[in-house]
Amino acid sequence: MAAERGLPRALALSALALLAACTGGNGQQGAPATATPQASASVRPRPTPTAVPIRIHSQRVGSKYIYLTEQKKSRVVYVLRADSNTSIRLAEGAGHSTFTLPHVTFYSGPRTIVADAPLATVEEKDRSVLMSGGTHAKTDKGMTLTSDTLRYDDAAERLHGEGHVIVTTPQGTELRGDVFDYDMRTTEMHVTGSAP
Repeated sequence: MAAERGLPRALALSALALLAACTGGNGQQGAPATATPQASASVRPRPTPTAVPIRIHSQRVGSKYIYLTEQKKSRVVYVLRADSNTSIRLAEGAGHSTFTLPHVTFYSGPRTIVADAPLATVEEKDRSVLMSGGTHAKTDKGMTLTSDTLRYDDAAERLHGEGHVIVTTPQGTELRGDVFDYDMRTTEMHVTGSAP
């Protein structure tokens, strides 16, 4: 019985001795047992950790919509309401959110513009909003704005529409073009390009 227990132990010790002989005693095959100056000088730097994107999906439940409110200091700049949202967060200040069926109210003092589109993307870095898929907006004074896309530039507080632009005044006058720019602070609007 003692001989049976001793045989596996002897085999294990023999295997360890053979392994030590093959690796030079330090676990690295063919490497010498003592460190050389060259080996210690070539230390590899640790890899830099990379951010893992975080993906979050939210869905409207009944009449409880998804909301995003943007503020500057204590002033509300816009409120976005949507049916669903998918956000991808890469790092602090780096990420974007995509909203389905967004309804956005933009504020500039007492003035408002309400815009709707099939899709909107909000970039965290510059706080811009890009509405796409055909947009329809209306000012508090009754003017309507339609375009293929509508982009809100947070830094300049401007709306920029592109593609099949139609601006209709409350009196029914239409302006058509390729592009419109609307300054939220001054309410100045410029429509440029050829009429569709």
